[in-house]
Amino acid sequence: MTHNTSGRGGTQTIDYLRTTLVTYQALPERDELTARIERHLTRTAARHPHHALLLRAYVRWSLLPRARRADRRPGGFKHRVRWAYARINLAVAFLTTMNDHGLALAEVTQREMDWWLADNPGTRYGVRAFAVWAARRGHSRDLHVPHRPKADPVGLDEDSHWELLHQCLNDRSLPLEVRAAGAILLLFGQHLTRIASLPADALTTFNGDQAVMLDRVPIRLPESLSVLMTELADQTPSGWAANSPTRWLLPGTRPGQHLSATVLARRLTAHGIPIRPARNTALTQLAQDLPPPVLPPLLGLHVVTATQWRRRAAADWTVYLEARTPQGHS
Repeated sequence: MTHNTSGRGGTQTIDYLRTTLVTYQALPERDELTARIERHLTRTAARHPHHALLLRAYVRWSLLPRARRADRRPGGFKHRVRWAYARINLAVAFLTTMNDHGLALAEVTQREMDWWLADNPGTRYGVRAFAVWAARRGHSRDLHVPHRPKADPVGLDEDSHWELLHQCLNDRSLPLEVRAAGAILLLFGQHLTRIASLPADALTTFNGDQAVMLDRVPIRLPESLSVLMTELADQTPSGWAANSPTRWLLPGTRPGQHLSATVLARRLTAHGIPIRPARNTALTQLAQDLPPPVLPPLLGLHVVTATQWRRRAAADWTVYLEARTPQGHS
């Protein structure tokens, strides 16, 4: 009996089988990020042969190098794959629309670019990478695409934040992985991609105390979180995880893989933990207490990001003090 391996379902089956064979060393490892991106490029180029040459050059000289640089950071593999797919798709959509209006890329002016962006601005700012590359390589005019505007981060009020943290540390009715992941999120403001991809050896000992390595410097854990993380690490693996050469604090269902950030997000949300506000609040509080140079080696933040959170924390603190000042007093 033969199976159709075309389409998304067939691709997922092949990926699962390959992951299994690599995990148990029946196949050599490969650059999975590059393989996924090139596979999507091949499919896209086959559907749009008029743009194939330009797309291949864009992916080879711009998109793939950027994706590989990002891939050296921990966690977030699926996010980087989706990021690359989206930029390939946006480049094709832009080229196809211009072609439908009788315009080659070199003929497109800022007016057409602005019109194309305005049609659906929420999803089209990602074409900026392609526009910048095309202009630098002489394929187009210098077309301006603004960066995607970012909304101010929304956090939790102090009482809600600490109530959620207390629940994660003490409520044994919650699943263990939800308690542990929620506590790390609420205390250290980590992306779920990092939390989901923590290996078991991220738990370590520092000067006699249990610590966790989120980046390059160990962070001592409060006793309640230390107990929780130890319980998580001491769980007996089951299924594929029981025979995997790599041990994860949050093992996934695929051979050798950790739990996906998407699944973890669903579990946290289902138990009332708002992910983005929780992370924003944790980082704001940490930035109030620690100078920007200290945060990157502890939390894996870029120093620019740490500085931005410091400014954000200072602004929030000023607003808080103004709100506490009685009317009519200076």
